[in-house]
Amino acid sequence: MNPTLFEKIGGQETVEKASHFLYVHILQDEHIKHFFEGIDIEKQQRKMSAFLTYIFGGPSLYIGKDMRRAHKNAVGDGLGDSHVDSMMECVRKALSDVQVDEESIEEVIKTIETHRDDVLGR
Repeated sequence: MNPTLFEKIGGQETVEKASHFLYVHILQDEHIKHFFEGIDIEKQQRKMSAFLTYIFGGPSLYIGKDMRRAHKNAVGDGLGDSHVDSMMECVRKALSDVQVDEESIEEVIKTIETHRDDVLGR
C-alpha cells in the first residue's frame, strides 16, 4: 500500500509545525497579511492543520466550512489569484522550514491547487 501524502510529509507533527510556520510567513507577507487582521491566528492554525490533514489523506475530523463559504468575505474584499499565489509561496516556505523534501512539496502544492477555484468562489 502506498503511503498517503500525509504520511509522506511526516504526519501530524509535520502538519502542525508547517501550519505554524505558514502563518508566520503569511503575517510577514505584505500582499496577503491584511486578510488576517482581527483573526485569531492560533484558532486559524488549528483549522488549517485539520484541513491539511484531511486533504492529505490523514486521520482528520475536519468540520470547518467548505472553501467557498470560508473565503466568501475575503473574495468580497478582493481576494484573487495573486493572493492565492502568495499563499502558495508561504506554503512552500513553511514546508521547507520543516524539512519536507521538494518532491513532496510539489505534491502538496498540486493538492492544494485543486481547491483554488473554490477558494476564489468560481
